[in-house]
Amino acid sequence: MSAADTLYALAFSPDGSHLVGATSRGLLLIWKLASSAATGASTTALALAPPTLAAKLQAHTSTIYSLAFAPGDMLITGSDEEMRGWRWSQLLAGTVAPLFELRNPTHALRRGGVGPLPETNALAVDAAAGLLYSASGDGNAYAWDLKTHSRVRAYEGHTDLLHCLALCPQRRQLFSGSEDGSLRLWDVRAHKCAQVLRPHAPPLCPPGGEKAPSSGGWCACAAVDADENWLVAGWGDGFLCSVELSTLSCLACLPTAAPPQALCFEAGAGAAVLSVGAEAALYRWKLTGECATRATTSSPSVWALATHATAADGAPLVATAGASAALDLFVDPSHRAIAVPIDV
Repeated sequence: MSAADTLYALAFSPDGSHLVGATSRGLLLIWKLASSAATGASTTALALAPPTLAAKLQAHTSTIYSLAFAPGDMLITGSDEEMRGWRWSQLLAGTVAPLFELRNPTHALRRGGVGPLPETNALAVDAAAGLLYSASGDGNAYAWDLKTHSRVRAYEGHTDLLHCLALCPQRRQLFSGSEDGSLRLWDVRAHKCAQVLRPHAPPLCPPGGEKAPSSGGWCACAAVDADENWLVAGWGDGFLCSVELSTLSCLACLPTAAPPQALCFEAGAGAAVLSVGAEAALYRWKLTGECATRATTSSPSVWALATHATAADGAPLVATAGASAALDLFVDPSHRAIAVPIDV
């Protein structure tokens, strides 16, 4: 991978057998995980059997920012101008023929002109409802029907581009984080904004009345745990905040050395949170604010983060990538198990 390339997104296949990476040149890189990784064997076994590059596919002509798997053997990719749905089994076979293409709406300009197509920075799938949610560079979130491939709803209110989405399908809620410094909570049943959240203002002020650093900056990333009890959001001023969803109250602020760029709840680990950002580090956090571990990554700036519970006991495999020619894999988040060279 050249110095100009960046991996902006990673996703494990639903069965944990493959890992997908998305690059700034529109490439999809698909690694077949070694049997030791796929079954959650020991770190030593994993180091002896690194993953192999199974496919390299030109999926878009420009940067791919987001990935999401959907029911029906489908992978969805979000790029600078369009979103595309792919048959996963066909991608593994080397076939590059999208099942469908979606495009965010353009805005009217003077004298009949139209603005550029906005990029898609995040995707979230509601499998039960058959909906795809997308975070757009025009500041809106959109809902798409996966059967008809049509746009069915726009969530408008942010004043700048969207960076992230976090979906609560059981609660019928959607969170959207923006460059405008806010995290909006949407009621997807009523199709309206239920709350505008900022880290320095109620209800997200930390216990004791102290305020989060500065105004918080942009909302860069967000994630909800599988049980939909907790939300964690990352802010451009260099911290995360953990939020109890029933009350929308902040439990703790988690300071990072640089702006966070991606986070997720660790697969199979209850309430453990993983985060990466504009530094060579993978953090593992407790919701109460303690940093459990901090491991060094190959990339000096990490954009992509994914985890999958692979072992019978639920032990997670973690992958990170960004602005370097290596993919990092962790069996234990406290130290890197293997760095896989990326040569595209």
